[in-house]
Amino acid sequence: MKYLLLALGFIATSAQADVKYLHYKYNENVIITISNVPCPIIGVKQQYDWAAIASRSDGQKLIGCYKKENENDIKIQWYRGDTTILPANYFLVDPEKGVPVKPTL
Repeated sequence: MKYLLLALGFIATSAQADVKYLHYKYNENVIITISNVPCPIIGVKQQYDWAAIASRSDGQKLIGCYKKENENDIKIQWYRGDTTILPANYFLVDPEKGVPVKPTL
């Protein structure tokens, strides 16, 4: 139920104007999406600015928030879980075609 409420909050917040998304195909089953939507997770949003979501091929979703870690990387804090550090430029490649896309954040 908590995940559903967080997902609904993520979707409701993303209804604002000029919402932008970037995607990274983490593996064959997971795509990670970052956005310019403010972090919806209480207790996390004080340190992490923006919302992220991992979507699995079976329909499961995991919400997180991210921030700039250093000049080249972002750090994602997953809801009640681990953190992930990824190069920011991973999100500048079309997850289906493997070609660079224009940054939209």
